[in-house]
Amino acid sequence: MKRTMHHKGWCLGVVLLRAIAILVIWGPLVGILRGVKAVVAYSTQLDTTYAEGNDPKPLETFPELWQRIFLWGFFSLLFIHIVSAIIAFLMLRRHKYGRFSAACIILIGMCTTFTMCAATSAAVGFVLYQAKISLQPIHAMICGIAQTALYILFSFSRVMPTL
Repeated sequence: MKRTMHHKGWCLGVVLLRAIAILVIWGPLVGILRGVKAVVAYSTQLDTTYAEGNDPKPLETFPELWQRIFLWGFFSLLFIHIVSAIIAFLMLRRHKYGRFSAACIILIGMCTTFTMCAATSAAVGFVLYQAKISLQPIHAMICGIAQTALYILFSFSRVMPTL
């Protein structure tokens, strides 16, 4: 079967693929740029209302520290498990029993995620509280997502079976 070629050797599939790629990449960017407004550049150094309104309250007590770190770690790791369950279901949807593996991934993933995040968040929160270190909410987010990254690193590595 001979492919139909257009001028300069371009196949219709290649042209369509490039057009779709351009629309996917540039479409959202153009939409974002339409909403951009001009900003007057001036110093807000002495403007106290601006500084007080944007500064979130730091996390200082143990329950605050533990809760924020736990929530970020739990939901980021739960997101990873949900994505893997969707992939498992799509790959095994025609298998007689394999389609139920997605439910197992979510249930077991929620139990292990809850246990791991609760323990490590409590440890990190307790150390920060005893050291009298207060965190901004963005730093709690970084700690929670770092827990997820470390969990994935240790899950895929062969460090644990060697212990």
